[in-house]
Amino acid sequence: MKAFFIFFILLIASCNSTIEHSKEEIVDTKAPIKNNSNAEFSVAVIENQDATWGYQLLKDGKLMIDQKNIPAIQGNRGFSTKEKAEVMGSFILQKVKNGGFPPTVSIEEMDSLGVLN
Repeated sequence: MKAFFIFFILLIASCNSTIEHSKEEIVDTKAPIKNNSNAEFSVAVIENQDATWGYQLLKDGKLMIDQKNIPAIQGNRGFSTKEKAEVMGSFILQKVKNGGFPPTVSIEEMDSLGVLN
């Protein structure tokens, strides 16, 4: 009985350390990006197969966001012009640089930018 009690205590102790270890490995994907002054951000405008436009956000040359469709609206439609996609991509880039990740955009913001079709 004494051996069972010791085994039970050790089992509980090992479970607690495993749970605490797991919590340390969790990464919060909604945490703001720390703007590393050495990081280089850029926007690439892309043409979709249906002759609409989207944008990609890159950090140090690596793809962060691939936005082929107009965000915040229903459907799978891209921007009607390359210029609108570029304006939207630049706006999102500024949000990310200011620590907003994942970046969000409202219909009102897009309307004020003049990028809605």
